[in-house]
Amino acid sequence: MKKGNPISIILLILTSVITGTILGKAFSNALPILNYGEGIGFGPATLDLSIITITFGFSASLTVAGIIGLIAGIIIYRKL
Repeated sequence: MKKGNPISIILLILTSVITGTILGKAFSNALPILNYGEGIGFGPATLDLSIITITFGFSASLTVAGIIGLIAGIIIYRKL
């Protein structure tokens, strides 16, 4: 694997996962397996410091289409 800019691989993989998810939703009637997946994350947690209030939270939904996009992004990066 070539040593490149780490930002480029992150952007390529993120773009490919988003594209895979969009295509999975577009073809959900023809291939419903593409939208099978699980959600991960944790609910909002609030930190109140009297002056400011900060809310933290994270959630992600990983589907089969997103995984296919992730693999495609890694393959494309290795080919570059």
